[in-house]
Amino acid sequence: MSRAKLYSNVLVKVGAERSYLLNENKLKALARCKNLEEFVSELKETIYGEKLAKVTLPYIPRKFERVFRENLIEVSCKIMQNSPENVSQLLKLRLLKLEHENIKTILGAASLGLSYEEIISRIYMSVEDFLKRRDIIAKAAMAIHVKSVVDTLKTTVYGSLLSAGLRKYEETRSTKFFDILLDRMFYEKLGEAFRNLPKKEQKHAFFYVSIETDGFNLLTILRAKILSYDSYWIRMAISRNFYNVSGQTIEALLMANDFESALDIVKQSYYNKFFVKAEIPEEIVSAAEKAFRKAIFEHAKKTKIGDLFNIGVVLGFMVQKEVEAYTLTAISLGIEYGWKSDDILRLLLL
Repeated sequence: MSRAKLYSNVLVKVGAERSYLLNENKLKALARCKNLEEFVSELKETIYGEKLAKVTLPYIPRKFERVFRENLIEVSCKIMQNSPENVSQLLKLRLLKLEHENIKTILGAASLGLSYEEIISRIYMSVEDFLKRRDIIAKAAMAIHVKSVVDTLKTTVYGSLLSAGLRKYEETRSTKFFDILLDRMFYEKLGEAFRNLPKKEQKHAFFYVSIETDGFNLLTILRAKILSYDSYWIRMAISRNFYNVSGQTIEALLMANDFESALDIVKQSYYNKFFVKAEIPEEIVSAAEKAFRKAIFEHAKKTKIGDLFNIGVVLGFMVQKEVEAYTLTAISLGIEYGWKSDDILRLLLL
């Protein structure tokens, strides 16, 4: 079957959904809203209008985030259901990442002793419906403590990973090790899915996979160096996949004595331009994280031009949709906190 025929259904869906994306002028207008009531009014005629109209008072950003995220999930499911089978493994990971967030939320909530109702209000079961894991995730949400959550999920693909995290949790009472292991699992799966793509598709997915994975590895290492974590811990936290960074560079970073030494190594790499001078290390890492996200977003905006029949077009749209959900939530938070519109806009990827 030709690539044109393989992609015909999904490109129709992408074209339709792309027409609903908010343009830069609209986002700037939203950032100028004086309160959340005005924010809702500005979105009345958009794809979000109908669901926002059902949001109950008082308005808070968390309620809006749920609307934006649920729309993202709904659209992502439509796109994946219409995508070619031979690229579905990689596309499915966009939703798998949200399942990882669900599990992190459940574990964190269980450690705090939150109720089932509170936990359910914070996770996205529509993801589990698509992945066909609603029952087991709902059961995990009912667990009364962290060990019960791990025991509930032990028969899933997360079993061994969560068991390893549980040992660390019992030592430290911190759930951060679960987060670390789940993040690493995602990037390991991303690398596997990329390798399983047809060769002709790999070149269209390479930019997204390489920037996301290399960015994750470099930022994780640098953050760990700020906190003086040992090389064994860092090695456990990062992905074994790297693309525009050599294995020798990663090893040198792992063995670097401190943040400054590691940063000097990064500045000799392909990603030098992502790391700019700042007053404190945390600001350097934060600015670099935004630079990685912006590079991916800028690339995504260009994918509607040229050869349409490839995974790059689908990934490009999904990235744009994800950024929109993040952007709208960030704007609502800025309005809630009373920030000036210019300060809100500086946070966004425009």
